[in-house]
Amino acid sequence: MPVDLVRARMAHPSTPEAARARVWDEVIRRRRLHGEPWGTVGVALTLPMLRRSLARLPRLAELESSELEQEVLAAVMDQFEAVSEDGAPQEVGLQLVRAGDRAAHRVLYAVQRDRRMRTTASLEDCANEMPVTRSSSSEVYDVLDRAVQAGVITALEAELIAVTRLDGESAKSCAQQVGTSVRSVFRNRSAAEQRLSAALLADEL
Repeated sequence: MPVDLVRARMAHPSTPEAARARVWDEVIRRRRLHGEPWGTVGVALTLPMLRRSLARLPRLAELESSELEQEVLAAVMDQFEAVSEDGAPQEVGLQLVRAGDRAAHRVLYAVQRDRRMRTTASLEDCANEMPVTRSSSSEVYDVLDRAVQAGVITALEAELIAVTRLDGESAKSCAQQVGTSVRSVFRNRSAAEQRLSAALLADEL
């Protein structure tokens, strides 16, 4: 039976779990006996589930879909090789999809972390380029005012950046004042700073 037909039947909700298990047992048996292409066949059988899993993930401009897919498929292949060495593997399909999902989240986390680091560096560079005087603070406030007028950030976001970055007020204090969580304050400030950084780098302010 062609692999694509087997894959379609395994992905169908009406297929009993026992039938899926028998298919995996046979693919693993052939992988142990003959090697490739049965490793590739095993990965191919997970594609419908992997596509559904990847479709739920956020899209990032810095990350090409092909790059993410390569990382996911490599992780699934590694996991399938590990499963093939197991004497009595259980829930093989689920193990493979989880391995791909973990790989996707690692890639996304790394990209988002790099984005945050670039944003922070850009804001620090902007501040460091100004003399550390009373007037320098007013220049930074002017940048925030222009960003508000341009619609890059809101007035509340500008105030949040100002009081925590320039005035030294803690995020915890801000959270208590507005009745929200510290995590929410950090998340809102980070989102605003990303937009502000992009506008500064594009010379839009």
